[in-house]
Amino acid sequence: MMRDKRVQPPLPPAEPRIRVLHDDVTLDCYAWLRDRENPEVRAYLEAENSYADQATAHLTGLKAKLIAEIDGRQPCEGAPPAFQVGPFEYFQRSEPGLLHTQWWRRPLAADTAELVMDPNALEGAEVFYRLGVFEPSDDGRYVAFSFDVIGNENYELRVRDTETGRDVWQGSRWAAMVAWAADGQTLFFTRERPDLRRQCHKLIRLDVATGTSAVVFEEADERLNVGIRRSDSGAWLFLDVKGVRRGAVEVWCLPADQPDVGWRRLVTREFGHQVNVEHWKDKFLFHVDDAGPYWRLVRAPIDDASLSGWEEVIPHRDGVMLEEVHVLEHHLVLLERDGLRPRLVSRDESGRLGAAIVPDEPSCSLTVGLSAGGHYSVARHAFRGSSLMYKISSFVRPDTVVEHDFADEKSAVRYQVRIPGYDAARYVATVVMAEADDGVQVPISLVARRDRTSPGPVFLNVYGCYGVTRWPSFFAWPSFMTARLSLLDRGVAFGIVHARGGGELGSPWHEAATRDRKRVTYTDLIAAAEGLVKQGFATRDGIIIEGQSGGGGTVLATAVLRPDLFRAVLAQVPVADILDTELDFTMPYALQETAEYGDPHIAHEYRCLRSYDPYYNLSADHPLPPTYIDAALDDGQVLYYQPARYVAQRRSCTADRDPQVVFRTRMVGGHSGGSHGPSVAEEAAFRMAWVLDQLRYPSG
Repeated sequence: MMRDKRVQPPLPPAEPRIRVLHDDVTLDCYAWLRDRENPEVRAYLEAENSYADQATAHLTGLKAKLIAEIDGRQPCEGAPPAFQVGPFEYFQRSEPGLLHTQWWRRPLAADTAELVMDPNALEGAEVFYRLGVFEPSDDGRYVAFSFDVIGNENYELRVRDTETGRDVWQGSRWAAMVAWAADGQTLFFTRERPDLRRQCHKLIRLDVATGTSAVVFEEADERLNVGIRRSDSGAWLFLDVKGVRRGAVEVWCLPADQPDVGWRRLVTREFGHQVNVEHWKDKFLFHVDDAGPYWRLVRAPIDDASLSGWEEVIPHRDGVMLEEVHVLEHHLVLLERDGLRPRLVSRDESGRLGAAIVPDEPSCSLTVGLSAGGHYSVARHAFRGSSLMYKISSFVRPDTVVEHDFADEKSAVRYQVRIPGYDAARYVATVVMAEADDGVQVPISLVARRDRTSPGPVFLNVYGCYGVTRWPSFFAWPSFMTARLSLLDRGVAFGIVHARGGGELGSPWHEAATRDRKRVTYTDLIAAAEGLVKQGFATRDGIIIEGQSGGGGTVLATAVLRPDLFRAVLAQVPVADILDTELDFTMPYALQETAEYGDPHIAHEYRCLRSYDPYYNLSADHPLPPTYIDAALDDGQVLYYQPARYVAQRRSCTADRDPQVVFRTRMVGGHSGGSHGPSVAEEAAFRMAWVLDQLRYPSG
């Protein structure tokens, strides 16, 4: 609802460019917005920010209320359990007056804590800071850590000597995953290409003692990425060559206590299947999809891990996704999902099954181990002993860390986030099924106030890309319940549509909506919205859809197909120009993403992309719902001009410049927004206020 009719949106100058491909003519007027150094680009982005502020000025009071509500839901005192590496426990601590939590440690045999790493001391961290990794060596002498102080996800890697507190090695930018060898001075890390493509193509070996480094593996196929990790047992290092899917197409191994010997190839890419490898006793475990899309588990002797020696441990089971395999000294722990509900199942050395751990939530997040929380951090758990830490979180349950002992099958809550004034009993979470065009049942995870009147307004989030899973969680995206509760308390229900293209129901769920079948993702979202109306949960004029990144492209593409169905569209850092992204292999992930959207150089896949592409389906005779869009100037995943050119093109299609489009660009921060301070709550409050305004809620 734009209250001030005198406010006019900006419109940048058009520079038409004609392109003909597969005998199809397209006109692009705003490719010039790619030139970040052009002062007119910055001027346009600032003009859009100014328009957004003016067009929503009537929401100032509501935004202030929402900010106060979000701030009031910040977690109370307390910190998650420490994680152990070697003789130390590592943990985070907040100090009054500091912007970021510090990393501390204490010896297992004593209670004296010492500061290990203070992000507040990093130059630029007062503006933006995100952790990449925090990895101590086995003996605790060194800590490898990486950070981003821009927002472009160009992580700088350093190694700190904990005895002196000084950084003994630094300077590698574009660093990604890291893993220590058992000698405590050999560090392996992966590095991205120093361009926009976002491909991890090199594995580098660093000798901390001498400061010398060397590339030990380089991947030539730009559709694949190199990863490095340590086995749960700590005895082996694994080099994974992966695409955009769940597993690796090639795996190499190295004894962790012999970092100077040559790498040995366990699985070749000629195998033609995806695989994850672990180590248990005298065997390698292969978590693999060779027998079917829901994966199975096999094992083979370390000395001869060839396919002919594989012995099945867990068979492939239709409909039961074997998501992860975790190894304790005397137990295997399997994370499975039967439908949306996860479960943990253990097996001891004799093969005896333990009791299944099944959360009492219809849909939730379950994470095994404890993580440092960095962009490239890997959750870890103790190998010795029979206990395992795992975290449960849902729409109604704040993050809860549970320790389960598989020896006596007893569990204990070790930590739970407390939210001031929050009462879970006021809310109810459920799963609703909607029938798609082809008869497939599409699940929707929903949450609402118990006293909500149905039908009512519904705010639907969707992703539906790359086989990525999106589970309900209290703090993590897309739930972010500290902000969503403000919608729920005003009678708006919130839901996540688990559309095909995502991975919530296993690999077949993803494969059903790729390449020339990608439209299935969008028709699933349409079916979900219509299903909620038919089942009396949503009002027909009260559905707003939301997506971020690839999900932002999903909601914009879906609005092209059914603009009449949605009250409004909220697209955060959206891939708004899907077709052009897939045509330009210098763009982030573009070459890898042809497996998702198709290759537009192939005629029939081009036509499919062209039919739903948000940018090239804009026209004056095809009005779209009110739309909120944002971008980040330093975003390293979705470049700022991808949403910007969509907005400019959309404004150019109508005489009034489509004033119901609100576009904001963050000049500080990255793909996921600001890292700290008032801007985090302000961004969330702005979006929630805009949503409530579209639903005609009072703005005061």
